[in-house]
Amino acid sequence: MTDELNPDALHKALNELNGWSGTKDGIHKTYRFTDADLARAFVDRVSTLADQMNHHPDVSVDGGTVELLLVTHSAGGVTQKDLDLATRIDTGEAHGDANPDNPAAGRGDA
Repeated sequence: MTDELNPDALHKALNELNGWSGTKDGIHKTYRFTDADLARAFVDRVSTLADQMNHHPDVSVDGGTVELLLVTHSAGGVTQKDLDLATRIDTGEAHGDANPDNPAAGRGDA
């Protein structure tokens, strides 16, 4: 089992992640897309990453808005697995056509 991060390590990690926030109970980020199709495609790519890592986020979709919540339930809080998944999502692996280098394709963070 992966150990829950201590508060100092979590605070440091959140400062290094782009747009993620939260507490020991979970970290979250909101993504906004120009339409629901781009949002669904993003969620599909996040799902693929999550399957590869065997670590799955809680996902909420409302039109073009996607909310991701990462927490390691078995550890009772945020672990390195959550930070690793957040990093992979934000390095562009999950963005496809809606990526940070192509804002016209519809990606923007809250």
